[in-house]
Amino acid sequence: MDDDIETLTLLNIRIGEEETKGGHESRRWLEDLIAPKLAFRRADQKTYVDRAGFLAGVGPSAERETDVRTVTVLGNRAIVECVVKMTSPDGDKIYSNLRLFVREDSGWKILGWANEPV
Repeated sequence: MDDDIETLTLLNIRIGEEETKGGHESRRWLEDLIAPKLAFRRADQKTYVDRAGFLAGVGPSAERETDVRTVTVLGNRAIVECVVKMTSPDGDKIYSNLRLFVREDSGWKILGWANEPV
């Protein structure tokens, strides 16, 4: 289980790094990480997107710093709570993220994701 916690911690940190870079390779990496069906609620708490909608929105953006707070592994499922700080010239924005992962033969995949401003 410690290996799962370390793997999920590193995956969540890398999610922020890849979202920040936002190029073709980053989009491909995120595409491989996301389960075939994704439920994602944006920080405005009103906008819901699916896998295609999330990937379409990936592009270079403000730098993200991810602080993984908790990783709870429940067999082949896991819940990760993290705080993401986005730094931009307009000022920092901080978001609380809750992410649901499932283990597949190819590894951990993100199935659900909700965030909200802190």
